[in-house]
Amino acid sequence: MSEYKMMINGQLVDAVDGKTMDVTNPANGEYVATVPCANEKDVELAVAAAKAALPGWKKTYIGKRAELIFALANKLHEHAEELAKLETVCMGAPISKSLAFDANAAPGNLEFIAGAGRAFYGNTISANPNAQVMTIREPLGVVGLITPWNFPMTTATSKLAPALITGNTVVLKPASCAPLSCLKIGEYAKEVGFPDGVINVICGPGSTAGEAIVKHKDVAKINFTGDSHVGKRIMYLASEYVKPVASELGGKNAFIVLEDANIAAAVETGVYSAFFNTGQNCGSPSRFYIHEKVYDEFKEKFIAAAEKITVGDTMDPKTMMGPLAYMGARDNAEAMIEEALKDGCKLLSGGARPDTPETKNGAYLLPTILEVYDNKIHFMQEEIFAPVVGFYKIKSAEEAIELTNENDYGLCASVWTEDFKKGMRIIDQIDTGTTWINQHLEIVTETPWGGRKQSGWTKENSAIVLEEYTYQKHVWINLSDEPHTFWEGFLKDIIK
Repeated sequence: MSEYKMMINGQLVDAVDGKTMDVTNPANGEYVATVPCANEKDVELAVAAAKAALPGWKKTYIGKRAELIFALANKLHEHAEELAKLETVCMGAPISKSLAFDANAAPGNLEFIAGAGRAFYGNTISANPNAQVMTIREPLGVVGLITPWNFPMTTATSKLAPALITGNTVVLKPASCAPLSCLKIGEYAKEVGFPDGVINVICGPGSTAGEAIVKHKDVAKINFTGDSHVGKRIMYLASEYVKPVASELGGKNAFIVLEDANIAAAVETGVYSAFFNTGQNCGSPSRFYIHEKVYDEFKEKFIAAAEKITVGDTMDPKTMMGPLAYMGARDNAEAMIEEALKDGCKLLSGGARPDTPETKNGAYLLPTILEVYDNKIHFMQEEIFAPVVGFYKIKSAEEAIELTNENDYGLCASVWTEDFKKGMRIIDQIDTGTTWINQHLEIVTETPWGGRKQSGWTKENSAIVLEEYTYQKHVWINLSDEPHTFWEGFLKDIIK
């Protein structure tokens, strides 16, 4: 393809030191593009540009901010096919997924927040009859956005939109292996008229560029989506500056199938949500707790459906599942499968690489299903981020609740039952940030998304996210002719 540049202060630039990184296609290992490799010097320039642009952007009429965000959304719609191809060649998603999902979700995030942000209000407080008391929502300042490779531009726009509409300026760092669509967003922002410095996009390793953003004294907040271990590192670094960190981290999500479930619906949604995007979704279910009365039926139908998934050429519209995003991710998944088998699990399906000419050089792994007999093994406790799931037979809903909560993560879970009262009682006892009844992985921009425990504690999407990028400034206006103090009248004669 070609060389890409970063966007700093409205200019397309190389890294200060001239260093670059190659982006490769995980489907075949072939070269895709060369991008700058930023370090602390580049971060310094990007943050300085964002800081200089902040006063003017904060004072920009919110309607004008919304207009620019809508214009950026339209630009993404215009370039949907190009952006979808960039997503596919960078991280391996099938082109059908990139076109149908990412190319619509990314501008959709911008459009929703551009409208919702204009109705974001402060409050008045009845604190004193002789005063007008209120809270004003203020932007935090320069915000650092560090985004993952599994949904590059969709995650980026879910953070950019609320940061921008509330008056912040941003430094965006996408994942090193999949930065191209985000670099294009930086270019489009310039084209539609965003002031220089409001949106800065750099790329480089998390250990250098990412940590430099986190530690920079002029960055007011970090919003990070990614691995829980990296999230902990970011929180540790930010704590030195008492800097808030919004974190949307990993998950080890439960899919609970009770004896009265609609098995056909549960199987279809289970297969889709487990293997969509090659299982590289923090909300994908990887722990299936299935009631013993329907276990055999569910298992048989699930395996049959999973084995029909078309794995192959990512540019073929008929392909349903592509490779993992890089070879290391495939290697990690294979190591966890091997460990699970040593821990007593039984391989029901998959567990190997597809043996076809078109997949031999890529980071491919077939949809994999394990039968599990011990909920405490590493595989059932740790996120795998791959197309690998475990089936565990349960005797009751109470057991499912206990097993679901027996985990350090708390992102999401689903319950499959035709008894909605029972389903609600179960959900009330599940310690996760998102829950579904007879659905899984239904995540839309209008609804909040985020977890509990080691899955993070903040929210993405919905109007709630606007609170993540502002602080409340308390304002007290005295309406009386005289000040009120506990020493009232004591200094009156002296002052006169």
